[in-house]
Amino acid sequence: MSIGEVNTDLDAPWLDWTKGDRRITVADTTTFGVVKVIDMRSRLDAAGRRDLSDAVRPAVFTPDGSRLYFQVSFFNGLVEYDVATDRITRVATLPKNPATSEDRTTWVNDSRHHGLSVSPDGARLCVAGTMDDYATVVDRATLREGALVPASKPYWATVSGDGRDCVISESGADRVTAISFATGQKVASVPVGDHPQRVRIGHLPLDWTPPAG
Repeated sequence: MSIGEVNTDLDAPWLDWTKGDRRITVADTTTFGVVKVIDMRSRLDAAGRRDLSDAVRPAVFTPDGSRLYFQVSFFNGLVEYDVATDRITRVATLPKNPATSEDRTTWVNDSRHHGLSVSPDGARLCVAGTMDDYATVVDRATLREGALVPASKPYWATVSGDGRDCVISESGADRVTAISFATGQKVASVPVGDHPQRVRIGHLPLDWTPPAG
């Protein structure tokens, strides 16, 4: 995914062209050659969403690979893309936090919502509402959000090792938090140090010990 130039204050919708070329690039994992390049601008326009940026931010495939869900710059919501037909099929707008400034130049790196994961069964999506200070579990069938779980500038979302929870980084609170896919409620939160952003799940053997200090 390419999000273009995000470090300028030229954030008004009519200045979107200054952000540069934004593309999804598909590469062959064996040869690393480019297989396909997708520009979401034409797909968004065809879906009647000329108002949305085409800078694709976090994105996740359904387990069967038939749908791609993604976020775009400046938007509080997500987009559904049908891989086989090469078209956008649905757009979901999620709640705004009334306390969030509408001045786009105050949003971190052109974010509004930045963080997305999908449950292993493909039934639910977990959304990090970065600038709106919440996370929520979205029903994939209806694209309706569940409870808004307060979170301090959540900036990524992944899936726990057992597949039961969405794991988000709370970059504004120096914490990592787990939210149940089944209930949409917070189940754990732990301090991890200064400003976590990207989070990944790792696996350690039971007998692992850390190296000497």
